Amino acid sequence: MFEPCKWENKNILHFTDLIRNSYLPKKLRIQRKHSQEECLLRTATKLNEAGISFEKVHNRCLLDIKFKKKRFFSWFLCLGCLPRCKLFKARFQIPQLRVDHTTECVLRNLIAFEQCHYPEAPYICNYVSLIDSFIHTKDDAELLVEKEAIVHELGCDQELTNLVNGLCKHVVTDSTCYHKIIEDVNGHYNNKWKWAMGTLRWVYFRDPWRSSSTIVGVVILVFTIFNFYRVSDIIF
Repeated sequence: MFEPCKWENKNILHFTDLIRNSYLPKKLRIQRKHSQEECLLRTATKLNEAGISFEKVHNRCLLDIKFKKKRFFSWFLCLGCLPRCKLFKARFQIPQLRVDHTTECVLRNLIAFEQCHYPEAPYICNYVSLIDSFIHTKDDAELLVEKEAIVHELGCDQELTNLVNGLCKHVVTDSTCYHKIIEDVNGHYNNKWKWAMGTLRWVYFRDPWRSSSTIVGVVILVFTIFNFYRVSDIIF
């Protein structure tokens, strides 16, 4: 189900603790929540509309999710849709999560174990909560599956949505290891200019074909306006 990483020797309580430790990256740091609003994230489709893309990564711990900000020239709308121009897009890098019919049982046991034995270091709870914030509807699940951030063997994407949404019910934490990521993403999402550019990119520059059509349309429009004024000058 997961792709575990190497971990340091620790005092292991039992097998569930062993599984938990195998998925913990070394660089995550827990930070207290200052307010509930600061820790809220929009759904995957909303973030995508704001110009934030999702991509799968390999050779990382499951919990090692990163957010890469846009570079200086990100306001060039057409660049983000090109295959080799990912640096021009804000994007989540997510280790691929494989979901099957055993995933819910494993995660529920890990969450319950963490709540009992590691309430000050709820890494698994934070991870599941982050994924839950991405997926509210079937469309959100479809987007993450399309980007291969999540691969599942369930019947449909709606089943994936129901599974994820049910994992964090009645689970309360007062700290998160993704505080910096959430802060950066919300800063990007709440920036009106970046939101406008993201919306334009999503509508007109979503892929190379849509981009080429948009560019051709703009060129034709400019050429038509130019000819109109040139003819007007000749007539008058």
